[in-house]
Amino acid sequence: MKLTRRELLSLGALSVAGYDLPEVFQPLNVHAQSRVTPRGSADAVIFLNLQGGPSQMDMFDVKHGKWAPENRDVRPTPFGYEYPYGLMPKLAAHLGDLAVVRSAQAWETVHSRGQYYLQTGHAVSPARVKESPALGAVIAHEFAGQAKSTDFLPPFVSMNYEPTTMYGPLQGEGCLPADCAPLTLDLASKNLPFFVEEKDRARLLRRWETLQAMDSSRLSLDDASPVGMRRFDSFSRAVFKMMNTPAMSSVLKMTDEERAAYGGTPFGDACLIARNMVAAKAGARFLLVTQPGWDHHGNIYGKQGQGGLYKTCSTLDPAFASLLADLKRMKLLERTLIICMGEFGRTPGELTPEAGREHYADTMFAVFAGAGVKGGRAMGATDAQGAKITDYGWSAKRPVYTEDMCATIYSALGIDWSKRITKTPSGRDFLYVDPAAGTKVVNFREVSDLFA
Repeated sequence: MKLTRRELLSLGALSVAGYDLPEVFQPLNVHAQSRVTPRGSADAVIFLNLQGGPSQMDMFDVKHGKWAPENRDVRPTPFGYEYPYGLMPKLAAHLGDLAVVRSAQAWETVHSRGQYYLQTGHAVSPARVKESPALGAVIAHEFAGQAKSTDFLPPFVSMNYEPTTMYGPLQGEGCLPADCAPLTLDLASKNLPFFVEEKDRARLLRRWETLQAMDSSRLSLDDASPVGMRRFDSFSRAVFKMMNTPAMSSVLKMTDEERAAYGGTPFGDACLIARNMVAAKAGARFLLVTQPGWDHHGNIYGKQGQGGLYKTCSTLDPAFASLLADLKRMKLLERTLIICMGEFGRTPGELTPEAGREHYADTMFAVFAGAGVKGGRAMGATDAQGAKITDYGWSAKRPVYTEDMCATIYSALGIDWSKRITKTPSGRDFLYVDPAAGTKVVNFREVSDLFA
């Protein structure tokens, strides 16, 4: 990598996604709401975000109808549910590690609102949208006091998120400190800006020292300094630490053989780097890996087996399967929680005139693995059309909501999900898991049945 002066001077601006909010938050303003016992079975979480809303009746809650193509190759699994071997053949070898939740339900059917819900665990509130931190940012803040001097990776990493108007922006740190913001990587661009070849390291150090000498205002920063300046300084130092750590090259290293195993796609590359970040044990805690393309309003089965679900599943299948295989081989799966889902499901029954499916909130799937999750089973069931939940499949005897999944993530990481942040810019408390959901109040909780 060749470092230009302009690139070095812009280090502090890389990945800055925060809003210009008063930095009024302090650690003492986090309070537990009730007594809960977090599980603490995971060191890291990898969240596979199927952006657009995948079709539950074609993937993990298979349904049959005249609309269904024969080459889905649906067959019974050894675990008591049907599976589309033709769509996801590689993942079929790892069903024993997966707990499939078929009784999940969403609150939203609009992409931007659904993605916001998925990333924060909260309903969209126009008055608070800028101050509400993402789930990954809250996790980053919780682990701030546990960081080791040898850590060189940020706790919150997001890869390949598509921030179009339709899906809305990637959610950041909100009212939390700037070091809780996500590091963002776009594997489609094939640009990994945090890798420095050893022969360029001396040049990096010289230019970093020059930058410090030129920008002497950083030397006098304190709590009274402008928030923007402190954010800039925080980001630039974090980025410099990554670039100046030789081990960063192993995190970003992808051999041709590994890339091929993961599918040779931007999503596969992101899953491979997520594996490396977990293996590095260098501070990464929540890795959001996004796969766009699941919004199949038309030609959901493509044409002659090309496009549509065949394309998205052929991308997901090798990446997800290889991620599971590698983490298991490296003995990391037992301390890594993996979740795979989208923001909502698709309409059941016959296809639309465009040969697709619309957005649907009443039924959807979520897949869990690792960190003590008991695999080889499906929890919950829906009717023959996939329109209604007929069996909730867990002790709460209701649908599994996004908030329950957030509580499960917090619990697995050893975080008390009943906490709240007070003294926010709006003056309203931010609850880690808010019982006031989209349309009603619910006693959300960890989906402990996943681990039983």
